[in-house]
Amino acid sequence: MEPHHQVLLRGDTLQKLRLVSGLILFSFALTHFLNHALGLVHIETMHEVQQWRWVVTRSWPGTIILLGALIIHVSLALYKLANRATLRLPPWELTQLILGLSIPFLLFPHIVNTRIAHVYFGVNDNYLYELARLWPESAVLQSTLLLLVWTHGCIGIHFWLRLYTPYRAIQPILLFLAIAVPLAALGGFMVSGRAVAQLIENREMFAKVKELTAWPSAADGEALAQYRLLVRIEFAAILLVVAGIIAWQHFARLAGPKLEIKYVGGPTVRVPQGPTLLEISRMNRIPHASVCGGRARCSTCRVRIEHGRDSVPPPKFPEAFTLASIGAPENVRLACQIRPHGPLTITRLLRPASTGPQAADLQESDSAGVEKALAVMFLDLRDFTQLSENRLPYDLVFIMNEFFAATGSAIVTHGGWIDKFLGDGLLAIFGQRHGVEAGCRQALRAARAIDLALDHVNAKLASEIGRELKIGIGIHAGPLLLGRIGYGEAVDLTVIGSPVNVASRLEALAKEQSCQIVVSREVAEKAGWSDASARTMTATVRGVSDALEVICIPRGRDLPASILAAVESEMEKSVRARDRTDVSLGA
Repeated sequence: MEPHHQVLLRGDTLQKLRLVSGLILFSFALTHFLNHALGLVHIETMHEVQQWRWVVTRSWPGTIILLGALIIHVSLALYKLANRATLRLPPWELTQLILGLSIPFLLFPHIVNTRIAHVYFGVNDNYLYELARLWPESAVLQSTLLLLVWTHGCIGIHFWLRLYTPYRAIQPILLFLAIAVPLAALGGFMVSGRAVAQLIENREMFAKVKELTAWPSAADGEALAQYRLLVRIEFAAILLVVAGIIAWQHFARLAGPKLEIKYVGGPTVRVPQGPTLLEISRMNRIPHASVCGGRARCSTCRVRIEHGRDSVPPPKFPEAFTLASIGAPENVRLACQIRPHGPLTITRLLRPASTGPQAADLQESDSAGVEKALAVMFLDLRDFTQLSENRLPYDLVFIMNEFFAATGSAIVTHGGWIDKFLGDGLLAIFGQRHGVEAGCRQALRAARAIDLALDHVNAKLASEIGRELKIGIGIHAGPLLLGRIGYGEAVDLTVIGSPVNVASRLEALAKEQSCQIVVSREVAEKAGWSDASARTMTATVRGVSDALEVICIPRGRDLPASILAAVESEMEKSVRARDRTDVSLGA
């Protein structure tokens, strides 16, 4: 698996420039807003911190970096917009685009009032000057600018980091900060703004403020007003040019040659030459997964080219890098990067639509594939071959259905979902809703319930099979890739990863050790279970480089009650949540 940090570095040169410039601007905005928040303390504190910030931001290197970042970020955003073949975008991407286009109409006049006024008119544009000028007449516009900038930046940060697995662990903290920072900044702006407004109600004090801040003269004020209007008009003109380019490209494509794109398991469409395959899907409202928004940072939009490989150019570095990271064959490409110039037949390898209740924990934008730490249970029915000998198919189906009904009920009741049935066994997953620690406790609780449920199955089938059904269970935990995998229409949500293979090996080890359950020490620790009397051993598991410490449990009912209380409370929450869902669906 590719190192997590490399996911953050994917993309072509222009994407990296847009990212770096955006991070620079976001860092400036963050420190600027935190400076605003100090208005909750005292306006003098705001001034002191502002002076330290200016040492960096108003130095020649700082000025060049900030100005360069602003020009690069806006220019590349407009360039990308001009080259879009469609504006049918996911909601998050469309929201970020609209916010980004709105910001300059408020930001550029603000720059005129501050940095331009300072450099060309000698104004001391400190907080005293800005608050006296803004409060209260322009307070709403300035607050709107703050919220636009912050929201635009947070969307970009989130959809950049969400492919980075460690981000999920700190996401709640960052969400809190994403809400707290602008609230604190607006609070500081309001408190200090009111204080300054009260101060300048006194004409003598207002005159003193004008003297201290080198307040612009009437003529300078008129010039600044003209500059504010000019920057708005210029940016509006740039947007009109971009709109004209988009319209011209649209009509040129309509008048140009058409290509036939056939989706296996989907429609066949005729489209103009030029758009990427992902844009073609969006133009024709064909569901197509894309977690990163077409930036070649993820592989969820990948397709297999069934026919027409000569109709697409070879992959450039960003696409090739991403495809190599997942070991994709030569006929698999990223839909966001290929621009067909001839007929094409493709298969979408990952589907964006949710299928089944087990997908409920996946956000729609992430449902094409995520990495998540989960607990895995691998269960096998012992001596299935012997059981199936000399039995009619109907009888065997009846026995297996009784067995799976009992085991499946125990798994679902205790917070798990069955990933797949494997002939005489099954694979179950725990911990989607409450985390891997709770998942480990739920898996152990389910193992105990399965053992007890097996008594009822054996009593019911005693006359049918003449012997008891026996099982083996292996439980392990770790990071898994959760996504929709398959071919054509046979695509379903499933998990892949080393923990699945380890759980399977532990189930086989249970048979060798003549016990019912083998769990890894990691599962026991995450579940909060420590039993000095438990039989432990060190096992070499194929596919795992280091020896694995495991615990052998004779029967599921032997599991201690100490680990069960926490699971019961978690299950009560899950049951209540499920009941609420059922009621809402019934309504």
